[in-house]
Amino acid sequence: MVDTARTSDVGAEADRRRAVVQTLLRYGTGLLILALLVAALVILNRWLEHTSIGDIRRAIAGIGARQLAWAVGAAAVSYWLLTLYDVLALHHLGRRLPYRWVAFTAFTTYAFSHSLGFASIIGTTMRYRLYAPLGLGGVDVAQVTLFVVTTFTLGLTVVMPIVMLLDPTALKALHIAPAAATLLGGGALALIAAYVLAGAWIRRPFRIRGHAIAFPRPRVAAGQLLLGLVDLSLAAAVLYLCMPASDAVSYMDVVVAFGLALVAGIISHVPGGLGVFDAIVLVSLTPEMPGNDVMAGLLVFRLIYYLAPLVLAGLMFGALEAFQARHRIRSTSRGLNAVISPVVPLVLAACTFVTGAFLLFARATPDEVLPSPFSAVSLPLVEMSHFTGSVVGVLLILLSHAIQKRLHAAWVVSLVLLATGCVASLLMKGGDWREAVVPGLIFFALLPARKEFYRRGAILAQCLSPAWFVAVGVALASALWLGLFSHKHVQFGDELWWHFALHGDASRFLRASVAVGVIALAAAVIHLVSAASRGREDDCP
Repeated sequence: MVDTARTSDVGAEADRRRAVVQTLLRYGTGLLILALLVAALVILNRWLEHTSIGDIRRAIAGIGARQLAWAVGAAAVSYWLLTLYDVLALHHLGRRLPYRWVAFTAFTTYAFSHSLGFASIIGTTMRYRLYAPLGLGGVDVAQVTLFVVTTFTLGLTVVMPIVMLLDPTALKALHIAPAAATLLGGGALALIAAYVLAGAWIRRPFRIRGHAIAFPRPRVAAGQLLLGLVDLSLAAAVLYLCMPASDAVSYMDVVVAFGLALVAGIISHVPGGLGVFDAIVLVSLTPEMPGNDVMAGLLVFRLIYYLAPLVLAGLMFGALEAFQARHRIRSTSRGLNAVISPVVPLVLAACTFVTGAFLLFARATPDEVLPSPFSAVSLPLVEMSHFTGSVVGVLLILLSHAIQKRLHAAWVVSLVLLATGCVASLLMKGGDWREAVVPGLIFFALLPARKEFYRRGAILAQCLSPAWFVAVGVALASALWLGLFSHKHVQFGDELWWHFALHGDASRFLRASVAVGVIALAAAVIHLVSAASRGREDDCP
């Protein structure tokens, strides 16, 4: 009996230690990601020391309409090519699915994985939810995801050698001599050619835990290389077209910077590579191009390639829910709704999160010129609208996890907050509707999805996973950095707390930042108390 009790105690102690290690790994990884973000923001601040937010705005205004049209077109073609990743993967597996289903799944998956990061996790989850009703099992979905990730990696791998061979001087940011670049490029292409030809000799599939994984045949492998190369070239072209015209920076320079930044963003696991991606591009291109031009291109690039597809994905789901609510769906649409319905809360949660971050970012930047309706009489309205918009932004970010969990209360509160955010944007901008577009669109995407939010429960009692903590930390830290950067010419002192003026943007930002910090800290404390009362976090996603 004594030995049995001792064995039981030893087992319990081992379980406790294992739980502690797992907790440290989960939260330690999140802290590491936040540390990388902070380091990237420090680099951005250093390289933009002599650049103001006004310089960046003027650089954005200098981007031609034709350039932007070409950038939008290149982004659209790039996303279309991304749908072919899944088509080729399914062909490799010998599975045939209607292209419209594959295109919908691929577009949604990439729109979210680009903006939120964790592509392998988000991609597998969303593909499983969308492909499973069509007969694909978990192993099939995992193989599709593996194939897609491999295709992307091959494209990233083949782009750099081609750049090395076509323009060896484009690697000057890495301090690689042209001769060495040519040699490295030739060697890398030889390895890639070996990958393509390997399928002719490797006939027997690999066995992993009893599951067969076939090596791509040469034709499929060549398709992977071609798709990855063209897609990444187009994505880099979007960034190139988003930057003000300059003879100092060539397309090849942008391709190199884009490739390096993409790798750094993926390794960092910061959602969307925010800060990390931008810092690498900035450091790579500023020796030849002014920092304000580089930042202008990055901001427009994120708008076209990240934010617009994400909002479009949310609107697609919202429109589908609206059709369902009005009972005007054809049989094919009803089938589509049955397939994608489980993903609607995830899509709307991400859109809600991004909208909250957008409102915080918009409040962090100063208004150089207020619209004509404003006068001294309007000062209280401006102050209230700015403060309200910031509070709405942080609350939307914190509520997004409850949206994902289908809480009815979160759906109701989010609609109220989105409507309030629209009104606050209109009042603060003197009726200028442009800033109110994003919360307005998400409001109309969320409104018809009432049936998806059927769960009852307290919003504040919901468990937050480390991934959500990281995402919230990234959004709040980025908004704070943007505000400090925008107002770096201001001497922060005690008098700013009590300074009220139409152009007192620094004071408004300071007061709103304190409110945002208090709300975020209160949410963290409530979460910790709630987790302690449960004694476990098994319910965390």
